[in-house]
Amino acid sequence: MAKSKVCIRGMYGLGDSIYQRAFVRQIAGAYLRTPWPELYSDLDVKFVRSNTTLRTQRKNEENTDFEFVREPVRPSEVLTIFYGPDELKKGSIIDAMTWQFGRAATIFDLPSFGASPVKSDKPIAVIRPATVRTEWANPARNPDPKYIAAAARELRKHFYVVSLADLEEGEEWLVGEQPEADLHLHAGELSVTEMLALVEHAAVVVSGVGWALPAAVCYKTPVFIIQGGCGAHNAPHIVTDPDMDLSRVGWAQPDDYCMCASMDHDCSKHITGFTDIFKGWLNEIVL
Repeated sequence: MAKSKVCIRGMYGLGDSIYQRAFVRQIAGAYLRTPWPELYSDLDVKFVRSNTTLRTQRKNEENTDFEFVREPVRPSEVLTIFYGPDELKKGSIIDAMTWQFGRAATIFDLPSFGASPVKSDKPIAVIRPATVRTEWANPARNPDPKYIAAAARELRKHFYVVSLADLEEGEEWLVGEQPEADLHLHAGELSVTEMLALVEHAAVVVSGVGWALPAAVCYKTPVFIIQGGCGAHNAPHIVTDPDMDLSRVGWAQPDDYCMCASMDHDCSKHITGFTDIFKGWLNEIVL
């Protein structure tokens, strides 16, 4: 019997691509349209070029060593994976993918990409500064950058702190002051596999909502998420799933957490006693 030819037209965001791995792994021999083939390198999957215009995704697709093939002319099934406001009114990101893949998520994991690209005598902490990019401007989601700065100062007492971003003039820029760090990698210096290796071997990660959350969960690296607003798309019950191991995940949520769905809303982001919340989690989970 001929092998079925399932085509998965996947999502292009790095975080979304990590989430969907839990479903892709169940469809042996699938053709997956993705700019991030590295995330699925240990699975029985054929990669189809996305030809996306998204900046970071395009760079990876152009530079990757993975081979791309053509999508079958007559696929046996086409799965188009996406979510938007309508889907997130009904459930989480994982719920939306469950409906579209027609199966439940199983294992949340990622391949190991070797040793950390950053060496230090001290344990490493990774922070993700607040940024805005033109192609998907979502300032409402970001935490107030002063809380990332406060977390970075606290982390430097115990760790070698690496701040990770991919800034480019006119394309993506920092919000607020640059947080303190021992090493700023803010110009996309690391490849996706190096970034993931850094997260895998880090002692702790601190970030707003984004790809660092599912990556850290998959690697069982302690992660502390500082929330901003736009809660309809970014609340904890939206960006995680009960089947994930969330035992190492900490949260700091604004006092008046805004559950709006607007990416440019002026959400209230004040967090009373932030430093005490963060230090309490750090001492309990990490130190």
